[in-house]
Amino acid sequence: MTEIEKLKQEIKILKQKLLIAESWMQKSIKEEVKKISKKKINKMTSWVKESFMQENIEDIITTQINKFFWEFILMNTPVWVIDNIISGEINYYNFRQNPSFDWFSVISSYHKAIDVIIESVIIKWFRKFSKKQNQTILRKNDPLEKTLHMVVNKNYILSIGRLFHILILIKNNDILYDYGKTFKNYLEKYTYLKDVLLDDKFLKVFEEIVSSEIFWKKRHTWNISFDETKKARELITWEFKNIDSLIYMLLKTQEIDY
Repeated sequence: MTEIEKLKQEIKILKQKLLIAESWMQKSIKEEVKKISKKKINKMTSWVKESFMQENIEDIITTQINKFFWEFILMNTPVWVIDNIISGEINYYNFRQNPSFDWFSVISSYHKAIDVIIESVIIKWFRKFSKKQNQTILRKNDPLEKTLHMVVNKNYILSIGRLFHILILIKNNDILYDYGKTFKNYLEKYTYLKDVLLDDKFLKVFEEIVSSEIFWKKRHTWNISFDETKKARELITWEFKNIDSLIYMLLKTQEIDY
């Protein structure tokens, strides 16, 4: 057997191993998502649980999530994100079936999911980057600088609104102070984040969500309509049919390219 033939044989074996590994990984992830769905449904009251079982909602949610977020994205997504996405879908189903249901839980679940994504995908690494750059001192009396200072040094969560604010400042080449400049440099280094967060398509969806005030002012004043809840869910998930949804674009930064 020639060297070229040996190499071809090795490549064939590696491809077979990869297919087996992918198949195992897909099965493992599907089972994990299904387990979370089942656990949440089992916590419901008996009549709601019976309704879910009749319509097979558990399998529908599991299939939607597994088909929409392919395995390499799900594998690198914190379990709390999937947990809250599933909660949001279950609560949305309840909301449609029973108008007296606490529909604020729909918004709350998606808010928590996005907060976890922002922290785990963006801020955790920005915090480390800032400290390596010795950017730990507040030198400017500016609201955004104060927020980023607390994020870096006190492990505060960066809100959806504040993240949008700094992205727009960077996108428009507006004035930035120490922490803002560090965040811009951070995105310049980690281009896989920059390519998503500063993309026009992403910012357009993000702006719609922020301008709706559904995650803060309206939520805290208990002044959200059904249509607003439905619209927010569409922008966040697009019913797991459109990759231009906010959550998909954020999680795609975790996709493995090999």
